[in-house]
Amino acid sequence: MFKWLSSGKAAETAGKSTKNPGPKGNTEKATVEVVRRRTSGSTHLAQKPKPAERKENLVASSKSSAGTLSRSTAPIKWFNEEKGFGFLLTDSGDLFLHVSDLEDKSVLPREDDLYSYELGIGKNGRPAAVKARIAEQAPEKAKPQQETGQFLDWAFVPGFFDPAGKIFNALSDLALTEDWRYRDNNSNDFDEFGVLRSYLRHTFTRLHHEGKIVETDSFSTFNTGLVDRFYEPIYALFERNSRASPAWRWKSFCVPGQGDEGKLLNRTFAALPAAANYFTNIDDIYFDADAEFDDDVNHIVLDGLRGDRYPHAFIEEYAGGFSLESYNASPGDYLEEVAQRLDADDALFRRFRNRLSDAIRLARKRARWNYRAVVPQYYPKHNLMSFLLPLSLMDDTKIDAALVVQSMRVEGVLRYQGYTIFPLSYAYRNARLVAKPISDWLDPEKILGS
Repeated sequence: MFKWLSSGKAAETAGKSTKNPGPKGNTEKATVEVVRRRTSGSTHLAQKPKPAERKENLVASSKSSAGTLSRSTAPIKWFNEEKGFGFLLTDSGDLFLHVSDLEDKSVLPREDDLYSYELGIGKNGRPAAVKARIAEQAPEKAKPQQETGQFLDWAFVPGFFDPAGKIFNALSDLALTEDWRYRDNNSNDFDEFGVLRSYLRHTFTRLHHEGKIVETDSFSTFNTGLVDRFYEPIYALFERNSRASPAWRWKSFCVPGQGDEGKLLNRTFAALPAAANYFTNIDDIYFDADAEFDDDVNHIVLDGLRGDRYPHAFIEEYAGGFSLESYNASPGDYLEEVAQRLDADDALFRRFRNRLSDAIRLARKRARWNYRAVVPQYYPKHNLMSFLLPLSLMDDTKIDAALVVQSMRVEGVLRYQGYTIFPLSYAYRNARLVAKPISDWLDPEKILGS
């Protein structure tokens, strides 16, 4: 019953490139100075200007006395640290910003931060911000009193978002060989260590919940859950940071007793912590295909559209068309428009919904036929285990998405709830936190190519 938990094919997907090597367009020159208004005679910030008013001020500030443009300035609309990209809110609309185009990658953008940038051309041939640097930080929002369990709030890891980061080269060289690549879709380059980067962050989150991070006055460590070629555990070792925050700074990855750091590890910690444990009961690892099954298909339809989780070919076929140009210009706004269009057209919605329902029924039949078709995953945001079922949306012989299913017991009776769908690369990345999937459909070579 538990064969699928053993390690299978050493593979892992990784996908989205953090590289943005496209040629830079010609930029005009100018000087920018942005001054945030503060309340007179008070240390409190003045009331935040309205977006339209703020944009006018920013546009005006980007003009020099000569009336020419050089570096422009705009606020961050949103930025996804894990994916390594986001958008600036400019007077002309959303402008793409990739982490590789930040001049200082040690501090990542936050919502409402003001960034100075030059206008360049991204890999897809569309405008993008390049040579971006922070002009002014937005007021830091109040953090909850309890610890967050976020890895980069706990430790400084140099070059963490560098696609060719030395630390990930070192860790992948030390660990058993795997495919750590990741990318969101075929239009992006590979991030060679995208899955490994996610793995390290979210493994820390789980260890934090379990209380398996060990600290002394000078050093701290945790078990990465990875092993070397002799199946010896690999630990992450940190030293006290010279700065006040974060408290720790990455030192090395090491095997206990091997090399200088491995010997230091053994001398420092009386007992080394165990690896993360994701299974607390049988419902976390065994999918009962005969149990009651519910799915909120209406929610899955719209949530998947807004979250950019459907293949674009499926949107083209079942959601009334897909415009790559509009998507590239502003993905979030365009997908919201598609969701609203679908929601307003009952006939179109039914067609989309019926095809998704057919795919879910077929996925449940696959699970009944072969228990290894169901893959467990860990969802760090809610610290929950769930299952991934294979979905064939366009062609019954081809898997192109995964259905996320949560188990529950109601008065002792097991039942399942289908929540949303994931793209295959995202599904593999979550599943890899638990173990390397050995399913025939969730395989990095099939998802990303050799």
